[in-house]
Amino acid sequence: MAAHPERMPAVRYTAFGPAATTLELVDLPVPAPGHGELLVEVKASGVNPHDTKKRSGWLGVPLPEGGVVPHSDGAGVVVAVGDGVPASRIGERVFLVGVGPENGTCARYAVAPATNAFPLPATLSFEQGASVGIPAFTGYFAVLHAGPVAGRTVLIHGGAGCVGRCAVELARYGGARVIATVSSPHKGAIARDAGAHHVLDYRNDDVAGAVAEITGGRGADLVVDVDFGANCAVDAATVAENGRVASYSSTSDRTPTLDYYAFALKGVTLHFVQGGKMPPEVRREGGRLIAALLRDGRLVPDVASVHTMRAAPAAHEEMEGGRTIGNIVVAIDP
Repeated sequence: MAAHPERMPAVRYTAFGPAATTLELVDLPVPAPGHGELLVEVKASGVNPHDTKKRSGWLGVPLPEGGVVPHSDGAGVVVAVGDGVPASRIGERVFLVGVGPENGTCARYAVAPATNAFPLPATLSFEQGASVGIPAFTGYFAVLHAGPVAGRTVLIHGGAGCVGRCAVELARYGGARVIATVSSPHKGAIARDAGAHHVLDYRNDDVAGAVAEITGGRGADLVVDVDFGANCAVDAATVAENGRVASYSSTSDRTPTLDYYAFALKGVTLHFVQGGKMPPEVRREGGRLIAALLRDGRLVPDVASVHTMRAAPAAHEEMEGGRTIGNIVVAIDP
């Protein structure tokens, strides 16, 4: 560690509440990697809805005594390794997924398990790399971890969102027939560019009727849901017998009422997906595929905005505003 600074700039919060009053730029010690870990000089830090929900207190998780450096996604360069990690990893450009929970990537240096750091192709910027983690791994966990989707129908709610677009790309890669729902023509164009065969405007179209028509009445083998509380009735109506619903959020209602038999009588599997809570083998397999697709240009991160560390509150507010299409990134001060 002698070659690296002893202290670093970092964004931290020590209380729950609005971004403008809780996020502060502070000076913290540079962490040291432990067994199985590596130290990354972070160049860019990705903001996800989970980060803002955690900071606001919405998730209801306890606040650690020393506060939280936010964000679980990031990209940078490996500068040191702990015991059990080959020194050959030093100098690698990497993207990170699931770092934390207390010391995230919104700092000049971050420690991460070596298994959570994946090669970032030279063709992608660090800002793009910071946009990969949770969106791509959530999409992978929802779409591909349970088996092949070739020849099957996948319905993806919110197909223009960060996770939704990745899910569309991964489902199309897997050989599925992809139906995406969106809320505007502009978002429809994004979903089509990502590979959706059919695009439905959920504000104006009869989604259940359209899915029935597209599938000859069978329904979707897999439904990927961005907001279970808002969509569970549509999910029950559109999912096929013995199909699966993979939901990764329920922002509109954190305690939705579930019509049990609407799903049970179809033999449906409900999968509540957390991109940061994948079993190690899923993260390992997903990482290999995602890195390969990034390298081949078949998975393309879309950076919508980049903020400075001092403007991290504005990045959180932009995420909470819900109007941005694409990934929101904080550039880390050199």
